[in-house]
Amino acid sequence: MMNTIHRLPIIGASAFAVFGFMTVVTPGVSSAVECGVGTVFDPPSNTCVAAPLPPPPPPAPAWNGDITPYFSVGICAPIPFVSLCAGI
Repeated sequence: MMNTIHRLPIIGASAFAVFGFMTVVTPGVSSAVECGVGTVFDPPSNTCVAAPLPPPPPPAPAWNGDITPYFSVGICAPIPFVSLCAGI
C-alpha cells in the first residue's frame, strides 16, 4: 500500500510534465509559416508566393444521344431466318 502511495505523486508529476511540454512546444509549432489561400511557402525566399494553377479538368466525353449511358436494352423479333434486332 505504501508503494502505491509513493507512486501516485510520480505518476501525477509525469502527467503534469507531459501537459507542460505540450503547452510550451505546441505554440511554437502552430506559429510556423501560414500562407493564405492560393499561396504556398517558398523556402529559399522564406515568403509566401502564388500557387501554380491546377491542371484543367479533362474534357467531357462527346454526347452520343444516349439518354442512358453505360446501359442498353436490346430486343430481337422471333422471325425465322431473319435477324431483326433493335437496341434502345
